[in-house]
Amino acid sequence: MRSVRLEPLVRSACAMARIGAAATLSARAVLLGRALFYLLVMTILSRFWNAVAAEHGSDALPLPSGIVLYVGIAECITLSVPAIHLRLEDDIRSGAIEAHLLRPMPYLLGKISETVGGMVVRLGVLGLGGVVALLAFSRSGPPPAAWPLVAMLALLGGTVHVMLVAIAGLSTFWVRRSLAAYLIIQKLIFLLGGLFAPVTLYPAWLARIAAFSPFAASLYWPAVIALEHDAVTVLTAFTAVLAWIAILALLCGCIWRAGMRRLLTRGI
Repeated sequence: MRSVRLEPLVRSACAMARIGAAATLSARAVLLGRALFYLLVMTILSRFWNAVAAEHGSDALPLPSGIVLYVGIAECITLSVPAIHLRLEDDIRSGAIEAHLLRPMPYLLGKISETVGGMVVRLGVLGLGGVVALLAFSRSGPPPAAWPLVAMLALLGGTVHVMLVAIAGLSTFWVRRSLAAYLIIQKLIFLLGGLFAPVTLYPAWLARIAAFSPFAASLYWPAVIALEHDAVTVLTAFTAVLAWIAILALLCGCIWRAGMRRLLTRGI
């Protein structure tokens, strides 16, 4: 009976994902601009890390081979996540959310599914547009068999990223503006997620905290497969990302229910 009840939700979520993907594809100018910005950022970061490696090398920092490729994958995920927090904020503050509550599909599931659909399109465009440049900037890359793992983990890590940003948007139930919560989560993703460098380069105590955080599941674990593609790392990466997707889905649901109770009793 449970699978019967879940089936319509899965179909609806897939339909919303297709809507999000179609809307993103229709904005071709925005996609092109994002791809050009991504290539510009990667050009700057590749020159930076190549200069660091040439000047200091392993004597100052244990720089892994292919760090530019790692940063490129992490940056690709970051730039692929739509601003779901602004959409949630607009609907909650304007009261438009009330109309969505009359629909059979849960509002939050629909918004997250739509955002994930748009994220998948952005990942594909940035990935296809940047893979040649990333390989050109990098001294080495993973074997061809590792690329499907990178793609799957990038999709899962991007889903973690979407849920983290959605939590920032849900803070609108209490603070009316999600900007503060979004900036906090964004900076934690940059730091603990290892956006500009693998967390293994951090001090040991900070590296342990980062590796077990949802922020590392968003960026570090999907991108580290480009550097380390042994069975233990791959298994750890998939376990971490899937576990945080489940935890964050539960957390988003709890925050949503608490926010709706506040909305129905006190308003915004």
